[in-house]
Amino acid sequence: MIEFYQGTPETVMERLCKTIASFDGAWLENCLPATDEQIEQLESICNQYGYSIPKVYLDYLMLMGEKDGGLLEREWDGGMEPNISRILEQFDDEEFTEDTKEQLQRGFLLFSYDWAEAHCYLKVADWADNPMVTDLENRYFAGSLEKYLFQKAFLMYQEKFEYKSSVGTSILSCDKLLKKHSFPCSVLGGTPEEKMAFVRWLVKYLELPEGEVWFGDDLHYFSYNEHYALRVDNYHSLLLVFSCDDKALKKKVDSKLNQIF
Repeated sequence: MIEFYQGTPETVMERLCKTIASFDGAWLENCLPATDEQIEQLESICNQYGYSIPKVYLDYLMLMGEKDGGLLEREWDGGMEPNISRILEQFDDEEFTEDTKEQLQRGFLLFSYDWAEAHCYLKVADWADNPMVTDLENRYFAGSLEKYLFQKAFLMYQEKFEYKSSVGTSILSCDKLLKKHSFPCSVLGGTPEEKMAFVRWLVKYLELPEGEVWFGDDLHYFSYNEHYALRVDNYHSLLLVFSCDDKALKKKVDSKLNQIF
């Protein structure tokens, strides 16, 4: 069975590579590290504002900072650009540099660029080797960079399955859904805690054999084994994606989802 390794003596990057290699042996061949000069340039920029490159991000840059085999590009529309060349451009380009430096001055380091400005930042103000990931508005996006990396690895794993089902809600329909199934809904669409309570109830209703995995956080739920992969994102409302190789299992899950949604 595929295992998303945690808690072993290896570094985060070693565990990440070991995990992805177990279902995509060619992935690492498509990765390119950042150069020493690029890393030194970014470290110098961070130092100007009293920060250092967090350890997990530094390890990421040293292994795949210029090209990560498509790992982080899977955010939003699939057009994210996490490569260090693009990040350094944002600190040099007159059109972008003021905003990028202003965010860093506030303690948020740009590490993944999006053409529609849906960028991802590391919250370096609360210094840690493994910082929280935030969005453009500096709202919680993932519990840590380590979890974020493994979440994107999970998307790669999920793409390996033949069949996929997905269901999503708007904020308004999510509000109605929570109330329909007697879950607390203290704000329109529910709080992250209220939505996650509903998700855990829903997973039990689907009767899937495995439990929640370690790299989930306040906004993301993941469950898997060698036969299926399930992820639920409640960043805005709810988005559930189920994948498997068994038609009968897909039919069963689809039926249960139709009963709920």
